[in-house]
Amino acid sequence: MPIELKPVTLNELPLLQEQLPKLQNGDCNLSIASVIGRSKEYNIKWGISQGELVLNWAPYPDIPPAYVIPLRSENALAIIEDIASECQCCKEPVILFGRFTFMTERISELMRYRNFITVSSNSWWDYVYERDKIENLEGRELHGKRNFNKRFYKAYPNAQFVSFTPELIEKARVFLKNWYANYGEMTKSLEAERDAIELAFDHFDEFCLIGGALMDGDNMYGFTYGSDVGENIFSVHIEKADRTVTGAYPALASALCKTLPERFTQINREEDLGIPGLRKAKEDWAPSTMIRKTLLKLQRAIPEPI
Repeated sequence: MPIELKPVTLNELPLLQEQLPKLQNGDCNLSIASVIGRSKEYNIKWGISQGELVLNWAPYPDIPPAYVIPLRSENALAIIEDIASECQCCKEPVILFGRFTFMTERISELMRYRNFITVSSNSWWDYVYERDKIENLEGRELHGKRNFNKRFYKAYPNAQFVSFTPELIEKARVFLKNWYANYGEMTKSLEAERDAIELAFDHFDEFCLIGGALMDGDNMYGFTYGSDVGENIFSVHIEKADRTVTGAYPALASALCKTLPERFTQINREEDLGIPGLRKAKEDWAPSTMIRKTLLKLQRAIPEPI
């Protein structure tokens, strides 16, 4: 059955609220805020196959568009066959995107006599941490973060983390504007990030976001937010702090974890995109595991044994 792909817009919000959880696997980009907020940047399209949501996207530079499908569904094989028919009409290969181990094992189970090729890059992989380690900044690896956190609260003993309200979001908009003004030249990537944040602020509750700001009276030292991306993983989508305030970033990260619902046991702090400074910053938080994402390209079927 043909799959009609359409660009993701705010009009798809009810559909995403209902069906996106079936696609979620811990990937930081599989949240409502990311799918809608980054839809133009990642060229995200949506369609329905076998009554279920599928996405088509290119979330990283220089990769071909790939499908994200509900691999756990009993309709997974039929959905892949629908995609194969669609790709055959367009003379394009069938390319899927997902977590390496689960996707390769599931495709091997569903299509025993079908070969495939996988392509991945560690620049796509998400860094995942134990929630309690970030919450308490415990362990030898986080000794430096713990010291910076202490220095922050020593300098600002009345600072506290306040969950977002409509009024606080307006203050965060002002903080964000100043943050970018102090950052320097705006790149296309930063502009896309800014637009995604503003959209998230406009639809904070509808996007099922959780977050807040470090406040001391009317002074804001930083804000952060994120959302559920499945498998008891909370993804931190945005973290902005005053870089002139010592310890603001670790204080913000720790404070957010203290406010999260108990069901979240792991924290996804997203990928490093192959940027050395970003990679070091994420490694400094001592990740417990990585979400290894990959492209999977189906090859022609091989003859079944007699």
